[in-house]
Amino acid sequence: MISDIHGNYEALEAVLRDMPGDIETVYCLGDVIGYGASPNECCDAVRKLGMPTITGNHDLAVTDLSTDLNWFNPVAAAAVLWTRERLSEENAEFLRSRPRMMQTRGALFVHGSVRDPDEYIINSISAEENLEVLAREYPNVPVCFYGHTHVKAVAPSPNGAMNGGHTLDLRSGGPYLVNPGSVGQPRDGDTFASYVLADEGRIVYRFVEYDIAQAQTRIRAAGLPDMLADRLAVGR
Repeated sequence: MISDIHGNYEALEAVLRDMPGDIETVYCLGDVIGYGASPNECCDAVRKLGMPTITGNHDLAVTDLSTDLNWFNPVAAAAVLWTRERLSEENAEFLRSRPRMMQTRGALFVHGSVRDPDEYIINSISAEENLEVLAREYPNVPVCFYGHTHVKAVAPSPNGAMNGGHTLDLRSGGPYLVNPGSVGQPRDGDTFASYVLADEGRIVYRFVEYDIAQAQTRIRAAGLPDMLADRLAVGR
């Protein structure tokens, strides 16, 4: 399970190299592009591997020209405009045609939250409210994977705070919300690209080093805001 690649090909490439060879399906929870300097490379990789992919808010902002960019901060809006000029039409159509959520027999996949694809689950109140919606509207789904915040999280947490390498057993006590964190732009003070492995109710968080300096060089060379490069070194 990966999320929020945000045009950071160095991070995505490192994550893909780290994945065990016996993985059956890699799900992507959206925001393949935005912020980073390699939107086409990231889209090409996602498409080549046939990842079931959700459209994130940045994916939509880039591919839907009617999007009101006033909802974005100035740095994010600048990245959207830069990406619009460089994303191939083939990749734009791919992102534009992705669903906003997906469901399998054992999981729900959303970008923002169960009740709103653009909602940020940022505290215990929003988590509890979305868990109630999950239990009511998807009574047979034990786990919902979500992204959008770029922060690793599990609610309710069976093993305490999510601040290190963990293997979690989610086979009882659910339903659960699980955020794998961000591949391309972590915001929880951890500079590693992160993702999760899921197998029959067990969740394993993986933390991957990647060439941050190269990703920063690409961003600056592209003329994108310096902040987008600087933040990769601090995970904020």
